[in-house]
Amino acid sequence: MKKISLIFMAFISICYADTKSENESSVNTQPTVNLNKIAAYVNKRIITQNELNQQIQQTLYNLKQQGIQNTQTADLSKNVLDQMIVQQVQLDMANRSGIKTTDAEINSTIANIEKNQNISDAQMMNKLSSQGVTMNQFRQQISDQITLEKLKQREVDGRVFVNDDEVTRVINSEAYKKRVDYNLSNILITIPEQATQAIVQQKSDIANSIIQQLSQGQKFEQLAIKYSNGQNALSGGEIGWKSNTSLPPQVLDQLRSLPIGGTTGAIKFPIGFMIFKVNGIKQHGTPQIVKQYHVRHILIKVNELTSDDEAERKIDGLYNKLAKDKNDKAAESAEFTELSKQYSDDPGSAIKGGDIGWTSKGDTVPQFEQTILATPVGEISKPFRSPFGWHILQVMETRDSNMANEKERTDIRQELRETKAQVLYTEWIRNIKDTAYIKINND
Repeated sequence: MKKISLIFMAFISICYADTKSENESSVNTQPTVNLNKIAAYVNKRIITQNELNQQIQQTLYNLKQQGIQNTQTADLSKNVLDQMIVQQVQLDMANRSGIKTTDAEINSTIANIEKNQNISDAQMMNKLSSQGVTMNQFRQQISDQITLEKLKQREVDGRVFVNDDEVTRVINSEAYKKRVDYNLSNILITIPEQATQAIVQQKSDIANSIIQQLSQGQKFEQLAIKYSNGQNALSGGEIGWKSNTSLPPQVLDQLRSLPIGGTTGAIKFPIGFMIFKVNGIKQHGTPQIVKQYHVRHILIKVNELTSDDEAERKIDGLYNKLAKDKNDKAAESAEFTELSKQYSDDPGSAIKGGDIGWTSKGDTVPQFEQTILATPVGEISKPFRSPFGWHILQVMETRDSNMANEKERTDIRQELRETKAQVLYTEWIRNIKDTAYIKINND
């Protein structure tokens, strides 16, 4: 099942904003008292009960869209509130770090949503209006999601590295010779970083209780929604396809004997107990012909000496210099080479005029890959941001290649990245929650 992006889920959620009809409001002529209690304190902000209730209703709608039916509101409350708290902690962190989202980024995201939904601006406005949602509210939610993605890229994605030795070890392993792909869901019961033995036992008891409920016929997705502390909990725990080459041995040991629909026992990791469900199994397919892109770029890094705004201004200046030669490709090419050698902060490619060679899908970070795919051959992209800083790039040529071995190495590298990022992200969320002021109001 293809995962829906955070931003698209935000679109679904906000379009489900619950509003009273005119007929309903006209029937109730008596004044009502709306006691909007505080559900939680997060740093200097609050989450109200009304906000929590609305988010629960939106989540119920999203789950129905994914085919997960009959979810109880009581099962959702804790996880929905926890995710709202985590989001607020991250937004506060992003604000302190000076991470901003521009109107251009919001406009581009909305345009992509409209394109994916095959609707016009007017149809989008009508859809929002019919649900009582203003465009300002919609734009704010999109802005928050983009900000969270930027923060994650900086704090997590930018810190995940997979070296060639790791990939080679996988290729030479016995597991790789008998490759199997598993479509998985999981339930995570996290253990606090400084947990006592009593707390660890408590978490173990919860995990074992879930195992027992599964054996009694309870649905895995519903138990994930009710108990899991993972960021994928509210999608029923789905994590998608994973190769046996990227999964930890203690997980593989249990997966090997499971049929589709089977579940593992509670597997202990440093971050907590995990339970996996097998949604699908397939043998590793034969690698296909892949499209490659010959790319060069100029990078201005963001660091202690160069702020984000300074790096953006610098890359804009270089882009404008190149734009002057847009109608003279030879002059533009020569200028790109010189500017890269003089200004690019990527020493490996700068010495070669910015040339990073041939790349395939999955070789680079998402922002870089998306820009490659959107840039016509011979054209220079507009400035864009990645976890490494600000770039402009040029796609010099493309080719279709039988890259069986290279394609396999790329797939392995990407799966290892995703596995590392998932663990790092879970640890990061646990740490930033520990450093925030959070108080749940149980009154």
